[in-house]
Amino acid sequence: MTWEQRTEQQLQEARGELKAAERELSAGTEAARVRYARALYEADIAERRAERMVRDHRRHQQSWKPVAG
Repeated sequence: MTWEQRTEQQLQEARGELKAAERELSAGTEAARVRYARALYEADIAERRAERMVRDHRRHQQSWKPVAG
């Protein structure tokens, strides 16, 4: 599995956990609030990692453009 695939998988898992935590949040328990806060934190990290991967990929592509000469 490539780094890109793993990053995408982590992002999808984090989004799924966040959705599940949002559904459980209606219970109003402390555990539900903690799960939601943790899922929100993990989803934020996964989003940032995916954004950084895209930026790094673009930067790498731009740095390797052939130069006429």
